[in-house]
Amino acid sequence: RSADGPRHCILIGMRGAGKTTMGRELARRTKREFVDLDAVFVAEKGTEIIDFVNANGWPKFRELEADLLSSVLKEKTEGVVLACGGGVVETEGCRAVLKKAGKQGHVVVHMQRDIKDVEAYLTSDPTRPPLPEAPSVAWARREPLYKDCCTHEFLIYSKTGADDAGHEQLHALALRALSATPLPILQDTVTISLTYSDMRQAVSDLPDIEKGADVLEFRVDLLSDCSLDNARMHYTILRQAATLPIIWTVRSKGQGGAFAGSEQDMFELLALGVRLGCEFVDMEGNWSGQCKGALLKSKGMSRIIASYHDFTDKSYSSAEISKIFKDLHHGGQADIVKVAIKTPNPSQMAQMEYAVQTFIAQYSTPAVGLCMGAAGKMSRVVNRYLTFSTHPKMPGKAAPGQLNAEEVRRLKVELGLLPCGLEFFLFGSPIAKSASPAMHNAAFQACGLDWTYGRCETEDIAKAMETITSERFGGGSVTIPLKEEVLPRMDILTDSARRIGAVNTITVKRSVDGSRVLVGDNTDWVAIHRLIEERVAMRRLRTGQSQRALLVGAGGTAKAAIYALSKVKGIEGPVLIFNRTTSRAEALAPEFGAQVVTDLSLLSDIGVVVSTIPPDGHTIIPESLLASKPIMLDASYMPGGAPLSNRATKAGCDLLVGPHMLFEQATYQSERWVGMAAKRAVMAEAICKHFQATLSLEDVLAHELRQQ
Repeated sequence: RSADGPRHCILIGMRGAGKTTMGRELARRTKREFVDLDAVFVAEKGTEIIDFVNANGWPKFRELEADLLSSVLKEKTEGVVLACGGGVVETEGCRAVLKKAGKQGHVVVHMQRDIKDVEAYLTSDPTRPPLPEAPSVAWARREPLYKDCCTHEFLIYSKTGADDAGHEQLHALALRALSATPLPILQDTVTISLTYSDMRQAVSDLPDIEKGADVLEFRVDLLSDCSLDNARMHYTILRQAATLPIIWTVRSKGQGGAFAGSEQDMFELLALGVRLGCEFVDMEGNWSGQCKGALLKSKGMSRIIASYHDFTDKSYSSAEISKIFKDLHHGGQADIVKVAIKTPNPSQMAQMEYAVQTFIAQYSTPAVGLCMGAAGKMSRVVNRYLTFSTHPKMPGKAAPGQLNAEEVRRLKVELGLLPCGLEFFLFGSPIAKSASPAMHNAAFQACGLDWTYGRCETEDIAKAMETITSERFGGGSVTIPLKEEVLPRMDILTDSARRIGAVNTITVKRSVDGSRVLVGDNTDWVAIHRLIEERVAMRRLRTGQSQRALLVGAGGTAKAAIYALSKVKGIEGPVLIFNRTTSRAEALAPEFGAQVVTDLSLLSDIGVVVSTIPPDGHTIIPESLLASKPIMLDASYMPGGAPLSNRATKAGCDLLVGPHMLFEQATYQSERWVGMAAKRAVMAEAICKHFQATLSLEDVLAHELRQQ
């Protein structure tokens, strides 16, 4: 079938690479049928494959395998996840079917795992039949064949095979590839250029680096080793830790980078970025038309940034810059054009800006125009797309004159380059006593913005959308009962919002033509994760033990909580989940590998309890559960303290009150809207004043208040 019909996700790769395990989970997450091609063969022929081969030979099996693969792809009326046998690429017949499928719009993913791990896995089970040859021998022969047949690649970066991070990453890749729609290019976006030689060093810094950023640039050329295998591995490390889209950049020495390889080496690396599913791939304009044309033709869902860099301090007229932009456009095949020139002359910025605006007006294509060096810093402030910036935690700047993302945003505010008079709202009910308006209005004022934050109390999604679609709407917070209803009305969902199935944060962006784009995110999970992981880490230092976790509730906030708990280091075994309506817990548990419990009185040795139920439902939590003094996060709040929080305090639990979680998630919302580090002290003072002294928030947020 063509791309107009069902789009299948076909998994190929070595036996033991994880095609079946990860394929089944991918099918469950995407609500698709899982098809194992080898199992279909056995069912149709009524004999095991090894017996068929012994009787008829490998050539006959491969011939029938190609026919079977072709028929499955044609006959399935709905898109499926199809796992093929490891040797499916051994014959021209099967390779032709796979390559044809890729050209028709189906997604063919080469599932990879370190061949040493594959070999150890396949030889560790004595019940398996002996292998006809060493996996490493088969891999050496098949690797180029897999590459020739796939549209995408996926690396399982785990010694033990598939894990939740891997499942999540494959799910995100499959959704991007199957959507057939590249990521929209948005205005007023900031990119952080990652200059690490080893992405493992970046992992712990990323939560701070991503604040105020929209995109991450992965500088492949700055890795200590630019080989395909090493680039693939470090990309996987970055992708698992990052929450933002990624630009794949291999900057050559002639363009101010560190890559000294050949043109062939360069474009093999760029093609790898496309196959890995990077949202953006940077392609320098100085290479041959043949290589550039081949990459543009095979870019798939990646956006190609055609770039030009000059570090010679040469002076350019606007006409010369315009010609470079036009050449980089490649007749409209490039998605974004970028010119960066080093200059000692501030007047060069005027020539650059004129060329940028002229090009955008003529071609309706985003243009990035940067003047590198101290004299051109302001060009980074007025730039509208993917402004390349740095961060204090970076080992070094990727280019001279790069500003911190925080500096770029601050200067935009001071120069009045951000929209004026935007209106933000809290949606849901009941919300009359919410502290969110107090916190966000205080933060906007502290940032020097004339934005306002109000309440839109409603349970009707249609009424909420009337406000959301108004011209002055800049973003908002979503609470019960609208977190799940608003999700399908977003234009873009972050991976976390999609995975959780609930949106609590809306941000309005603008596309190239100025039309509004609604971005749905979830900051509840970030707040829960941060608060719980800090307490679990402290408890592990004292006891040396991991903690078992219990979630009470199954609504929108519970989804964020279980997502957060699944990522907390130090949580042991599956998360337990209890809900008064057991069927709702049973519906949620499989999504995150949780275990449903039906009687809380039977539980013991629970180290973490997260309650997302309303204040009046606290009686379902027995005193016996509090007796072990667990870390308790009570997401509810009310004047005088929520009943469960009061009980937890009396029991001596390590309590995290609902307003503390509200404060944390609000700071993340503020960073997404303003693009600068949250004014935490100002927001802490606002929420403390709102709740007065009844919840002892001054003690909880004392550290924040001292930062004023």
